[in-house]
Amino acid sequence: MTLGKWAHLGHRLGECWRDDGRNLTYVHVPKNASSFVKGVLIGARGHWHHSETLVNGQENLVILRDPIDRWCSGIVQYQHNTGINLHLQETFETVTFDDHTELQTYFLQGVDLDRTTFMMIDSGFRDRLQRWMDAHGYVRDVGMALQYNASSDDHRGERKDYYTRLVHTCSGLAYRLREHFADDYKLIESVKFYD
Repeated sequence: MTLGKWAHLGHRLGECWRDDGRNLTYVHVPKNASSFVKGVLIGARGHWHHSETLVNGQENLVILRDPIDRWCSGIVQYQHNTGINLHLQETFETVTFDDHTELQTYFLQGVDLDRTTFMMIDSGFRDRLQRWMDAHGYVRDVGMALQYNASSDDHRGERKDYYTRLVHTCSGLAYRLREHFADDYKLIESVKFYD
């Protein structure tokens, strides 16, 4: 399998975490609470290990996020990582700059979607993840936080709020993003989510 176009940034295509004993795979999608979920899984006293190539499990776990919300967080992450301040026109013309602004469906290449449990990041995400872990026999209450946020020591949260307001007040920008992330929206509308 190819490493993918973002491997040089540390996110290989097919990167996942596996619990071989339970034949479960968590498929890593950047900016979809991935650091939080990995921490939860490792802290659950399972036998999770990292794989740089996709191994479909008997059950795959995929976390999805509203594409525009993910992009607003991702574009700020890109600017934070690179130190590049983009002009608005360039930002909305290009849209995808790195692995944090790439389509979610890009990271699902090769994943057996028929054997996948999908969860959506929303206000009920923490409880759903806990119920999924309970159902698979993992340790209860592993100190999950409500969400995995950008550092409060810098201005990423404020910058994400800026992009969120911008997109929601300018219908042309929202349309551009919905058009760009059409495949992600199609996937979200087509799958059955856990619980």
